[in-house]
Amino acid sequence: MRTRSVPPLAVALAVALSGCALLPGGNRPSGFVPQAGACHLVPGDNASGDSYRPVGCQERHEAETFHVGRFAGADAALSEPPAPGSEAGRRAYASCSTALNEFVGDVWQTSRLSLRVVLPTAKGWAADERWFRCDVVELLALDVLEPSPRANSLAGALRAPSPFHHGCYNNPTFGPDDRLQTMPPAACTGPHSTEFVGVWWSDALAAGTSPSEEDLIDGCFGVAADYVGVPTEDLGDQTYVYFLLPSDEDWGVGDSGVLCFLHTDGTPLRRSLAGVGRRGLPG
Repeated sequence: MRTRSVPPLAVALAVALSGCALLPGGNRPSGFVPQAGACHLVPGDNASGDSYRPVGCQERHEAETFHVGRFAGADAALSEPPAPGSEAGRRAYASCSTALNEFVGDVWQTSRLSLRVVLPTAKGWAADERWFRCDVVELLALDVLEPSPRANSLAGALRAPSPFHHGCYNNPTFGPDDRLQTMPPAACTGPHSTEFVGVWWSDALAAGTSPSEEDLIDGCFGVAADYVGVPTEDLGDQTYVYFLLPSDEDWGVGDSGVLCFLHTDGTPLRRSLAGVGRRGLPG
């Protein structure tokens, strides 16, 4: 499965009541801001100050807040929290995505980590909360998009090769729409047929449209050629590319990364294809 700003809207209304300023409509500023470095039992939990009860990251949890940002300008002047996929929502997602790469030490889409953006509730927004919360979730597998509970932080999790990174696989299966569905993992040092080679960034997905199959194949062949260290035309007749698009949910909020895999139906591979050049390819 992916700034333009204007000065914030000036509000000239100030009402004194027990020494506190009130917002239009009589709502008091809540003052609530979530904490970076906190963890949560389930993704999306604790969006409200009334129910904000994070846990320590050494306790069992499914989501970790690694960054808290703030809406500004026209985004902060909206009358309600930005909808997922709106321009303001996508700006928040892009900011969180950049921060997540820095937090884990690599492009997070190269791994089974998932980005979740949590926004204030309608009540919190009416009380002048303008934060957005960036959470990271470990998924069970490339093809099992469910949270995997953990009991430590993901800080620096991708700074070196790690079990979180996508790797090698066997026997991919496809659904009725020819979309890749399952990819059983395999050791890159043992027999395998398929290897993750990188992410292709789709301009069409970023613009909210579906890329053509031809564009997906061409894009992933380019990524694969760079990974192997050969021109595209030298990949040979024994290799194919598979691709995984972002989920509809992730695409809807701003993920435009397509996962690319190089596959062979011939003799099983027994080493990684990274940088092997033409002589290291099958066939």
